[in-house]
Amino acid sequence: MNIALTGATGSIGKDLKPFLESLGHSIISISSSLPANGQSIFSYKDLISKKISCKVDVFIHLASLNSNLEKKDIDKEVELTRVILNAMQSLDCSKLIFFSTAKIYGDNAFSNICFSESSVVNPACPYSEAKKICEDLIKLKSVELNLDSTILRLPPVLGQADASNLGKLIRLAKSGAYIPTFSCGNTNSRSFISFTNIKEVIRILLEVQHPSKHNIYNLADDHHISLNSLLRIYGDQRIIVLPALVEKLIFKISFLQHILLKLYGSFVIENDKLKNDLGVKLCSSQQAALLNKL
Repeated sequence: MNIALTGATGSIGKDLKPFLESLGHSIISISSSLPANGQSIFSYKDLISKKISCKVDVFIHLASLNSNLEKKDIDKEVELTRVILNAMQSLDCSKLIFFSTAKIYGDNAFSNICFSESSVVNPACPYSEAKKICEDLIKLKSVELNLDSTILRLPPVLGQADASNLGKLIRLAKSGAYIPTFSCGNTNSRSFISFTNIKEVIRILLEVQHPSKHNIYNLADDHHISLNSLLRIYGDQRIIVLPALVEKLIFKISFLQHILLKLYGSFVIENDKLKNDLGVKLCSSQQAALLNKL
């Protein structure tokens, strides 16, 4: 199978590409960072000028300008998706898998919140705004071009070395450093997605034909997990819960509240629709973290 892949050098793509190749698929990388060679690596300009001569069976669109996208760059983000959709016919491709974000539902909260695919969307940042526009564009073009499109809404990717505060904490825990935390980290609920589950879902999506032409799924690990439980997996017993009085004082500091919400807020997405439709078995974040640790 010929698979066109954007974002092949990104945090997910760099692992997904060799996995797809291990399944026997031929990968055509669409990249703005790699030099085009006219064989396996092409630019977005090559897509526009129709320089890819072979048939593409599936297009997987991972690429994004930046998860910290600024408002002024929303149109540039959407344009990447528009270029791909406009190229589908010339590539004789009718199957698209698009990676969106769970942040399309909103942001973390200090109350328990859980989202399904039918939940009202409320993008809270330019990145999620752009993804919502892309989703709407894909839905429109799926009808117009008779495409088999699947949108995957992902929470943070577990185990990826990113620059987020959570990523930094996990790396500290892995290094053996003692990590101070708060008791609310024992009770908050977070959804993550591990690469183990991403691989399994992509494998199945490449094999199945959906009765519906346009599908949206929350792609998350089974079961939610608290921040402190996650850190304990990587840091063993080096997680130190600070006294309640210290926690109360720290959480009153206004300029820290946004960071604390990102770390200690709850954000859970359901994955029942995906499991039921695809018949896929997903591991939990705890199982994935333990495997990653080993």
